Amino acid sequence: MSPIANLSVLEIIGVVSFALLGAHTAVQRRMDLFGITILAFTAACGGGVLRDVVMDRGIPVFFSNYQTVLIVMLSVAAVVAVPQLFRVQWLLIVLDAVGLSFFAVDAGIKAIYLHYNFMQFLFAAVITGIGGGILRDLLAQRVPVIFRHDIYALAAIAGCSFLWFARGAIGLGPAAYASLVIILAVRLVSVYFNVNLPMIKIGDIRKGGR
Repeated sequence: MSPIANLSVLEIIGVVSFALLGAHTAVQRRMDLFGITILAFTAACGGGVLRDVVMDRGIPVFFSNYQTVLIVMLSVAAVVAVPQLFRVQWLLIVLDAVGLSFFAVDAGIKAIYLHYNFMQFLFAAVITGIGGGILRDLLAQRVPVIFRHDIYALAAIAGCSFLWFARGAIGLGPAAYASLVIILAVRLVSVYFNVNLPMIKIGDIRKGGR
């Protein structure tokens, strides 16, 4: 799972998951075929592009890999051909959790191979996992999910932190698989049991000021 020119298996799964979600979001927002395609590409590639730009790694890897284009276009075709499949709410939640976990762990592995320190590693991993979703929601004129009360970015932080600290004890491969499970579990369990971060309401602030 070392960095290579072609997409890794983790990246492919992440691209498919987020491309499907991006295309579905565009269909929900009644966009045309061009808008559906753009939102699918944004969701699938946005996190990696943000990571590469901020970390000054030159031209983002997704712009030099034709596999990404093919995968995203096939995902768009699937959503356009079978839109009713994505009416199942839990399918969307699982796709989102899969994209988050696989992208974050893949970026974390690459960061380890590039000898990043912990803060660089955590930033690269988390921004890759959540960046595409943020850009997707902004283009769709929605409040990004990580800025609401959902436990989303925290799931990626927890899983990637485990990857960083456990790799020396159990090896990179086992730590990576465990990290995937942790991110998926934290995200899905928090949704299932409706566990969210606290929100501060204007009324609470006024009461506290009295």
